[in-house]
Amino acid sequence: MRVLVTTLAMLVTLGVAVGGLPAESRAAQATLVCPATAQAGQQFVAGVTIDVGTTTALGAYSAMVTYDPAVLTIAAVDGGDTAEFSGRPTTNTPTPGATNIAAFQVMNVTSPKGVVSVAKITFSVAAIASTTTSIGLSVESLFDTNAVNILPITANGCSVSVTGSVPTTTTTITSTTTTTQAPTTTTTAQPTTTTTTTQAPTTTTAQPTTTTTTSTQAPTTTTVQPTTTTTTTQAPTTTTAQPTTTTQVPTTTTAQPTTTTTTSTLAAPTTTTATTPSSTSSTTLPACSPAPVSITSNFNGTAIPKDAFIWFSSVLSVPGPNPAAFTVRCDDSTIDFVAGGEPYVLDVPRASVTFSPASTLATTEFDSASQEWETVIPSSGDAGNAFVTGLGFQVPVDFPGGIKQVTWTCQLSSDAPGIRIQWKWAAAVYTDFSPDPNSLGVKPVDGDGSVYENANEAGTPENFRRFVIGGARGGGGSNFTGGHSGTKAVACPLEPTLAIPLCTDGPLPPSLDRKIGKARLLIARAPGAVSERRVEKLQARIMRRLEGIVRLAHRAQRMGRISPNCARALERMVVEAR
Repeated sequence: MRVLVTTLAMLVTLGVAVGGLPAESRAAQATLVCPATAQAGQQFVAGVTIDVGTTTALGAYSAMVTYDPAVLTIAAVDGGDTAEFSGRPTTNTPTPGATNIAAFQVMNVTSPKGVVSVAKITFSVAAIASTTTSIGLSVESLFDTNAVNILPITANGCSVSVTGSVPTTTTTITSTTTTTQAPTTTTTAQPTTTTTTTQAPTTTTAQPTTTTTTSTQAPTTTTVQPTTTTTTTQAPTTTTAQPTTTTQVPTTTTAQPTTTTTTSTLAAPTTTTATTPSSTSSTTLPACSPAPVSITSNFNGTAIPKDAFIWFSSVLSVPGPNPAAFTVRCDDSTIDFVAGGEPYVLDVPRASVTFSPASTLATTEFDSASQEWETVIPSSGDAGNAFVTGLGFQVPVDFPGGIKQVTWTCQLSSDAPGIRIQWKWAAAVYTDFSPDPNSLGVKPVDGDGSVYENANEAGTPENFRRFVIGGARGGGGSNFTGGHSGTKAVACPLEPTLAIPLCTDGPLPPSLDRKIGKARLLIARAPGAVSERRVEKLQARIMRRLEGIVRLAHRAQRMGRISPNCARALERMVVEAR
């Protein structure tokens, strides 16, 4: 079944660059929503919505966005606001100014309906003069959740008024700065006319009196006038004041240094308590990387004494059927809450959970070099909970009971498209704990299946059970992890594993495109099959679809509608699937 998943993942990519489909009874309307204006040199976001009506559930779409590449470029394409299409779509840009986007969902068979937000496109605007630019939208294909085409389709693009960038006023400020060199001209004028210079130093002497702390120089103006050294001293003083206030008029130079000194005082930063060093970012696995998942829950009413430890642990389960070998990751994990009016943000170590057919016993260890929890689970084991990641946090002050809104966030990802991850967390309090994660003896799975053959839950710190007390989400006694929060489920859609389509030398014929789309939705339903008989029936239907694709591919090759390389690639995939 894993081969079939990979095969269709490659076929999905083909669907990004295909043509339209024959008309059906239902209608849909796609709309590109843009802001009215945008600033040159900046970015803006346009949303793609598809209205499929109230009786049809959207299963998949493929569309093309066209734009003027001299004015706009696409910086990013993200999923829409609708949960079923919140994952990042598949994209490719065959020519400048034309970008294909496509996605399909396996979360629900009865939704989404109505107006569905499927994508958000971030455009970068070139640094150009004011203009109005149009962005086109065309829908290549739509399918409902039963693999039936949705047609006819209408699509509406949008236009954006670009405001040209305003010239910077730096040159004007520079000319003002140049003007401030006027005092040097005054110093040159002093040797020429001695009588005139008597008034100029008097004015200049009034300025240093406010700048310098010695005010005795102002009354003895007659003594200073004959001496040219005084004039020489004033000129450097003026020049040194000018660089600090390049944008100011020379008369206000004496006031500017004082203002600059006061404004350089920094405000005191907000105190945030963090317990562990931030873990370095890790590359998540490509096949499924949805938006970060957050679960918020509350602590019970038991107060937590100072210097006690809160053991935060999270677990996951992946109900089958699943591939024989795959990995789930948790990255960028944080816990945040407020206790006694003080905010806390805790960085949790990243983690990987690997399901391996070669493993016979579940294990959990902490890699101190990479600062990562690593759990390995036998693929043949039951579908119970597996430990993901955990953190021991020593309480710095007495915590009150009943702390609300404790939120754990994790970026889940997997290399197995089509799986469904169920994730939750718990917290218990201990009077003694270890700063070394490997000395905790963390249990990797529920029940048996590891070196800890007992009924304790995954995430139990087996070596410190005798120190557990009530607090956080636990009641002490034999509750070693605390009660679990609610569960969040993350579906990994069958997104393509290749970034570039196999058949890049031209569009596919509509009949071939239609078979690819229907086979894609069939295999998308495979992870939801709960019985072996259902899986076998889906397998048979998928194989018939794939064989039909090969027959059509060879026919299209003989008629010169696709290249021999494209036909061979499709045939090779079906052979591998068998």
